[in-house]
Amino acid sequence: MLIESVCIVGGGSSGWMSAAIFSKTFPDMEICLIESPDVKPIGVGESTLGHFNRFLKRIDLFDKDKEWMPECDATYKTSIGFTSFREGKGENFQYPFGQFDMIDYKDNIMRFFELQCQYGDELYPPEEFSRFVNNQTWIAEHNKIVTDIPKSKFDYREDFAYHLNASKFGEYLKDKIAIPNGVKHLEGTVKNVIKKPNGYIEAIVTTEGNYVGADLFLDCTGFKSLLLEQHCGSDFISFKDQLYNDKAIAGHIEYGDKEKEMECVTDCTGLDNGWAWNIPLWSNVGVGYVYSSRFQPDPEAALQEFYAYLKKRYDRYPAISNVHNINIKHGKHKEAWVKNVVGIGLSYAFIEPLESTGLMTTHENLIYLVDAIKARKSRKMNNFDRQSYNYSVDHLTEVMRNFIVLHWVLSQRDDTPYWRSCTEDVDVPTRLDDLTSNIRQLSLANTYALMDSVMNAFYAPDKLEGLLYIAAGMDNRPLTETLYKERSDKDRRSVVESVHNEWQRERKFMLDWVKDQPSHYQYLKDNIYVESV
Repeated sequence: MLIESVCIVGGGSSGWMSAAIFSKTFPDMEICLIESPDVKPIGVGESTLGHFNRFLKRIDLFDKDKEWMPECDATYKTSIGFTSFREGKGENFQYPFGQFDMIDYKDNIMRFFELQCQYGDELYPPEEFSRFVNNQTWIAEHNKIVTDIPKSKFDYREDFAYHLNASKFGEYLKDKIAIPNGVKHLEGTVKNVIKKPNGYIEAIVTTEGNYVGADLFLDCTGFKSLLLEQHCGSDFISFKDQLYNDKAIAGHIEYGDKEKEMECVTDCTGLDNGWAWNIPLWSNVGVGYVYSSRFQPDPEAALQEFYAYLKKRYDRYPAISNVHNINIKHGKHKEAWVKNVVGIGLSYAFIEPLESTGLMTTHENLIYLVDAIKARKSRKMNNFDRQSYNYSVDHLTEVMRNFIVLHWVLSQRDDTPYWRSCTEDVDVPTRLDDLTSNIRQLSLANTYALMDSVMNAFYAPDKLEGLLYIAAGMDNRPLTETLYKERSDKDRRSVVESVHNEWQRERKFMLDWVKDQPSHYQYLKDNIYVESV
């Protein structure tokens, strides 16, 4: 199959992200995007991961925050916070971005667990883990933005992600990249899909009378999956047995105090039947409650749960505007690329919103796709290319699904039927069956080996930080106190004492340092939103 033209069916963030990266990568390719005027994106706000910087580099927006962020209501994101996920009592731990700062005396990640054993939870509670291994935790917890962090491997340009209005981001890509690069934009609703005898799509016919042929069709029609599922028959595989949350309430609230409430962290708060998010944008806060209809079948009762959470969090009863009730279809299609159709974004797969995987899988799958086409100098693709692509995106989806499942499997909450079922009934992801039962007896090497089966595609194969933050934050320890005492002698305890003294000095230094740094809001006002303030 020779690819000289592409038709993107569907707009929104996934459609215009597709148009932007294809037009940047293949400037001579004929690209058309068909967008229905009847389909309006929800625009509740999106939270990205550090991987988003890879996509920004591909479309020449990396290190140009002042250009695009104000157009997209964007703010910075330094970490993902988890509140009431461990025990349901308001406890909080961070999953900061960037590398582990295992420098000098912190020569081994096991030092933290040795410190826990020797000095106890009063000095080394589970939430101390991220502070010990990554100094970006300090700016996340104190809501600061800086360009340099002492005693750290921190890279300002690589180690921040973003909160943004996904609808505005799509419009920005449309107006500033895709259309200027020659992408043809047609407004219309698909009326007919014309196929060749071999099942390949020949053309799309719209209600407005447009006939659009192409070599490759990208399905960006969301959960509808018009081309991939309905016309190419790629079966949908549900994740409902492991991911219970199938409903969401989403909207926006106004700021009461921007200095305090414009957080540089996406906070995820466990509620009785799911969890709530906050995504601080420049002009307002995107908020939502993701819950399970199996445990909370009454939407009105779910809304009242949500209101109660907002009142407690913001110390007021904020009015929610632009409220949407969303049905979540979490799962994947058996194949992402069938014949000459590729599903992008929700039309291929969706994993529940925890860990900000929505845009992440979209832009990562797009990068896989354009790289696969680039690898064929002639742009002639065959079944090997399709199967290779399908394996790659399926593997990424499985890895991310398993990683998210572990946020419930590793929890200790059992205070509601929802949490009891999540922690007792959900199967541990394949090849991780030993994790919860044996983690207290595992050596670090064995812990790494188990975690690698989930994490090797989430980060580079040699980086397992993500799961370690979640496991440690949930108070899962790879070394028991008994095992530590058995292995410890006087000299070993002396080393741990030395590490403790060094850390306490560094901890005090970091606490004093972070107080003097600009707040997230102040930094944005002084450096990004200068002209709009």
